[in-house]
Amino acid sequence: MISRETQTAEDQAARTIIERCGISLLDAALLIQQLFRRLPGHGEKIIRAEKCIESGKRAYERQTRTVTFEAAVEAALRTKRHRRPRTVAEIKYFCHRLMKRCEGLSKRSVRTIQPEECQRWIHQSFHTDRQRYKARLIMSGVFSVACKRGWRTDNPASSRVLDISPPREKEIRVLSLQEIEELKISASRHHTGACCAALGFMLYAGIRPAEIVRLTWDMIDLEDNVINLPSRHTKTGGARQVSIRPVLKRWLQETSLLQVECPPQPGQPICPKNWKAKWRHVRHQAGWGIEARPWIQDVLRHTFASYHIKHFRDLSELQLEMGHSRPDLLQTRYLNLSGLSAQVASIFWGSPTPFYQ
Repeated sequence: MISRETQTAEDQAARTIIERCGISLLDAALLIQQLFRRLPGHGEKIIRAEKCIESGKRAYERQTRTVTFEAAVEAALRTKRHRRPRTVAEIKYFCHRLMKRCEGLSKRSVRTIQPEECQRWIHQSFHTDRQRYKARLIMSGVFSVACKRGWRTDNPASSRVLDISPPREKEIRVLSLQEIEELKISASRHHTGACCAALGFMLYAGIRPAEIVRLTWDMIDLEDNVINLPSRHTKTGGARQVSIRPVLKRWLQETSLLQVECPPQPGQPICPKNWKAKWRHVRHQAGWGIEARPWIQDVLRHTFASYHIKHFRDLSELQLEMGHSRPDLLQTRYLNLSGLSAQVASIFWGSPTPFYQ
């Protein structure tokens, strides 16, 4: 039996402990009551309460753990270190510009940043629709990494919460059969045909101009008729496989002797040395690059996409060939079927017109 003196001493010790916690005796009693009511399982209440408190502590730490926006950017860059230097540099540029122009952003906790702040910062830091759209994509990527690391639970820069629409793309017309023939003739006549293969891959396989300079002959499989683009060589960072259609294979076979004096070796680039200057010269000789007829960098890729959908009529296949994550990118940016007939598209994918003249 506990004596009155012992009870008084324990009561006083309890009061002292509770007062040091900065709460009243009543609040302490109510907390204990809530804890015991919510204890799961059976057995000694004190032991179960200690386990419950420890589990709650760990859960609360996960919910409140966070880092600064600057640290989140560094973490996002580490996840992108396998991407092309140009992509990494672009992420750094947009993030550093945001942190430079938005006071206090770099040291802000990522958990406390709100969507309306992201919207304001993007409009404050960038002035064109294209820049703002790109900034939102990059910010969303940073917050996506933060969510995966447990630094916040939602993405305040996602397309679902920010009202920043993609820029309206200017319509790029496709090349006519005559213009294509002029380019092919020019490529075959100049620089001993060294630009022919690259022209064929851009025109008949939709390879991007930036991807063509990284393409090597060991990525070309003429047995299975595919081009294997590894993730490190693509714009989006995802590997893709592109079909080598008969028209492209014939073009490669017909121009192979003009490209090099011996068969291409594994690892050998598709593009010749001094590619940019030679390709510019080929275009100029075909009538492009003058003020009245400027060359558009992605015109061959746009031409490939439009002729492809007009002839094969398979949007999902074209999406895979182009390496797009969403089909709407094709419909809003690449497809221009104005004045393009099925007969012309069929000729495009048929036998190439003889170019030896």
